[in-house]
Amino acid sequence: MTKPNDNCRGILYPLIVLVLFAVAVDAADLHGLRILRDNCFRCHGEEKRKGGLVLSSRAEMMKGGDTGTVVDLGAPSDSMLLQLLAKTADPHMPPKKQLSDDEIEAVKDWIKGGAAWDKAALTDGALKEVNWGTLATAYQPIAAVAASDKYFAAGRGNRVVLYEPADKEPKKLLELKGHRDVVQSLAWSPDGKRLASGGFRRIVIWDIPSGKQLKVIETGLRGRVTALVFAGKGRFLAAADSRATRSGTLTIFNADNWKPVKTDPAHTDTIYSLVVSRDDKFIASASADKLARIWRVSDWKRTGTFEGHTGYVLALDFNPKGDRIATAGADAMVKVWDVKTRKQISEFSAPKAITGLFWRLNPTLEKPKDKDDWIITTCEDGYTRLFTDLVLHEGAQRSTGAKARSWGSVDAELMSVTYSPAKKQVITGDSAGGLGIWAAKGKLEKYLK
Repeated sequence: MTKPNDNCRGILYPLIVLVLFAVAVDAADLHGLRILRDNCFRCHGEEKRKGGLVLSSRAEMMKGGDTGTVVDLGAPSDSMLLQLLAKTADPHMPPKKQLSDDEIEAVKDWIKGGAAWDKAALTDGALKEVNWGTLATAYQPIAAVAASDKYFAAGRGNRVVLYEPADKEPKKLLELKGHRDVVQSLAWSPDGKRLASGGFRRIVIWDIPSGKQLKVIETGLRGRVTALVFAGKGRFLAAADSRATRSGTLTIFNADNWKPVKTDPAHTDTIYSLVVSRDDKFIASASADKLARIWRVSDWKRTGTFEGHTGYVLALDFNPKGDRIATAGADAMVKVWDVKTRKQISEFSAPKAITGLFWRLNPTLEKPKDKDDWIITTCEDGYTRLFTDLVLHEGAQRSTGAKARSWGSVDAELMSVTYSPAKKQVITGDSAGGLGIWAAKGKLEKYLK
């Protein structure tokens, strides 16, 4: 093999390093970096520089401190930084806190990945400790509902209640306690055996047959987990980690070991909804930054952005074929888009802000066809509304959009909605803690509080 001369080496080596580092930044798990930020930067930043060590800059970190280098990319497991984090370390870091095994493992994985650096991962500051109180008994909103083929679940306050559908009143099966704050999101695995619930800086994975917790995920979460969805035939769990007015981060977890495989700074504000297409090829997000976005499940690459709402985008869903998507929100508009071209092809409105939406084929028909669209919305005025007979258009052409029908209302803001196939029912949750059970033809069969 011919060796490059010194001039070639001087040019190629920096280029190779830049390319490799760019790949690392794109692919590496940055949770380890965030853990350092939240636990170490206060003492080892530009101002304090304890022990001569600065961890808030990659260049300074690689220099090390008074006792030498702390990160060894050639032998990551031997890095002094990891040794100081161990439970038996003396001296021990952080001095007054012990990182969990998962947190230490995340730092180790980050070093193994090349200690990739991303300024975006550091922009929203260190986490503040939370002094937990008791959730008021009068405050029990149902902010999340979700259904499997056999059951449906509702987040009632900080509890998750599991129901078995019935023709009128559902049967309460289990009450799951694993959150300290209001349950913000729920998602079923495709096989219906696991249920994920999200709250403030916490995701709980439940084993439904036993009602036990399979896993509690807290590492790396910085805000409220406002939306969850399983994808890739249940191999992945996508979570929306939201901090109002600051960030909406999409984190993809491997459902075998619950480790993050992808973190995307998806939005600049809260993510209110995540959905997966029926063919399991895409997931989509709706955010308070007035945008909706799509990711390809096969490689988690962002493939499209939908921009057109004048207020928060609070809800969205794919049509059954997966070639269209409907978005809705605070501007009281439903906008229908072509997934491939990302062009708006229809729109229609409701009297008040739309808080929830799903799109199915009409379940009241024996053999519904592709044109038998059935879009259900819930609104802040307490009304559930049905939209059918979509009228599509192209470009700037306007249309009446769809045929609307109001089903009725409850005396509270509707916060969540899902479709339960077991009994062909629509399930709604509201701010007063009410659970509405609606027949597919629009009758409120039961209202539970």
